[in-house]
Amino acid sequence: MRSVLNFSILTCLILANLCTTSTVFADSHPGYSYESNIGYHNSTWMSEIEGSKKISELSIPGTHGSMALHGISVFDEDLTRNQTMNLSQQLNSGIRYVDMRVKRVKDSFAMHHGIVYQKAMFEDVLQEIIQFLKDHPKETILMRLKEDTDPETGSQSFEQIFKNYKERNSPYFWDPNSVASSERNNPKLEDVRGKIVILQNFTASQTFGINYDSLYIQDKFEVGIGPNGIYDKWNSVKAHLLQANNNSESGKIYLNHFSGTGGGLALLTNFYPWFVASGKESRNTNSNQKLIQKIATNEWTDFPRGLNGQVFYGGMNTMGTEFIQKSGINHVGIIAADFPGSGLIDSIIQLNGIN
Repeated sequence: MRSVLNFSILTCLILANLCTTSTVFADSHPGYSYESNIGYHNSTWMSEIEGSKKISELSIPGTHGSMALHGISVFDEDLTRNQTMNLSQQLNSGIRYVDMRVKRVKDSFAMHHGIVYQKAMFEDVLQEIIQFLKDHPKETILMRLKEDTDPETGSQSFEQIFKNYKERNSPYFWDPNSVASSERNNPKLEDVRGKIVILQNFTASQTFGINYDSLYIQDKFEVGIGPNGIYDKWNSVKAHLLQANNNSESGKIYLNHFSGTGGGLALLTNFYPWFVASGKESRNTNSNQKLIQKIATNEWTDFPRGLNGQVFYGGMNTMGTEFIQKSGINHVGIIAADFPGSGLIDSIIQLNGIN
């Protein structure tokens, strides 16, 4: 069962159908958290779901850049960091989609975000996930696996390194050949419980899991500067939420990236991953929303408003949480977020009929 610490709600007033326009009441929002412990635990939610459900029928909370907790220094961490919860915290909070980026180092994978080493090896990742699955055998972990930077000279091929990891831990990797060919890109939950399901985002001579490119994906990760840039990203997120909801029985797995960054310009404009997630003045969980303008306007209708019509930035996590809660959506597919809060994770899980 889930347990939730008290949290304050930023916004709760919906002014139109399928619109998350809201009035700013407080300075925190349960959809976003920069805390290493978000005070929410839901480690067994998949055990409450019928095994006959296919992956495409589930709504699954996930993280983008799941191991991207570190920068090289305090000067670049705002740009490099995607998470503050470690992997164990993520899994115990209910995260079931993880995004693993690696660099080939001789015969091993080192965890990376671009060129930045994330102080862990793939062995460490597997150890944590496998222990979690041993403790919670009715859960499953969907793992996107991708090479994120150039390999060290003299390293083995990506496929060979992965095969070595898989063979050493074979009981905990789902084998797509264990099901009918028609189900290999969309297995039933009962067929993958207690397993890691690889979302194969790398080229190989054989299939190790679900083809990542078979998913229906929204990943507008390059976010334009200014309110129009954030709002364009939001429109992409919202459209994908609606498509996933309207096509819940299509057999297609939807993946919606709430994550994004202003890239190199983020250093000058503060359009960092935490800002795209939150729309806040600073990365702190309790920071105020960033003001766009004091004058009321009909532009950016889903952004939060002050009591006198002031317009504030919204974040993908904050607006996305409210949209899921208030718009009548019943299915979202996989949501990959930076810095997800308890409200976002719980709202996604509840769509599976879990209270």
